[in-house]
Amino acid sequence: MKKIILLLVASKLLCAINLIPMTETIDSKKKKNIVFSVTNPTNEPVAVDFSVLKVLNTQNNQEQRVETNDVQAYPTQFVLSPKETKSVRVRYMGSKLPEKEEVYRVIAQELDIDVSDKKADNNNGKIKAQIKMRFSYEGLIFVHKKDAQAVLNIDNIQKSAQGLELSISNRGTSSALPNIANYNYFAQSQGQEYKLTENDLKGAEFRRVLAGANNHFTLAHIQTLSPQKIENIRLEKKQ
Repeated sequence: MKKIILLLVASKLLCAINLIPMTETIDSKKKKNIVFSVTNPTNEPVAVDFSVLKVLNTQNNQEQRVETNDVQAYPTQFVLSPKETKSVRVRYMGSKLPEKEEVYRVIAQELDIDVSDKKADNNNGKIKAQIKMRFSYEGLIFVHKKDAQAVLNIDNIQKSAQGLELSISNRGTSSALPNIANYNYFAQSQGQEYKLTENDLKGAEFRRVLAGANNHFTLAHIQTLSPQKIENIRLEKKQ
């Protein structure tokens, strides 16, 4: 059984396309064009749908996305031959950079052209190919001014059966990911301050906090001190 599972995983990996880069930033009026590369490393042709959606918020650890005309991509649909790489040009259509950062989700959706299940067309007798979704590969585009910065603050903590629930707001002009790679967390209790460890923050599922927005996270594995004794938590950006 284990061998079968490993073979299936390996098969999926072999079918995967690659998207490069995963993140891009537009912070200059002179830079409005970005080029993404989509590569098919397999020995089979792959159809790809390329799209860009605007991210409105990330509350409850879910992205709310909408279609947008602020960013346009070309081409948006194409077929990659085996080992082929296609360049997709993405352009920001705004006349000036926004005062508050805008975030866009880039999606390269792999499609599978399946002709194994052929059906006759009643009208002209032609063969129909069935198309089914496979995998999607996602990147991000950040559009902001060069001096944009995130200003994160923990506004509130609540104790629950799941752990400590944090409400983090961003009063800055740029988004930020408040994970342990970017921020230190300090818990305060009875006049003492304790730096939380990576194990304390394990499983928090930190998501990006957009500029001018807030998000909620749960710390369910704090071990440095008893969560019931924690009076407040502050975060500090790493240098």
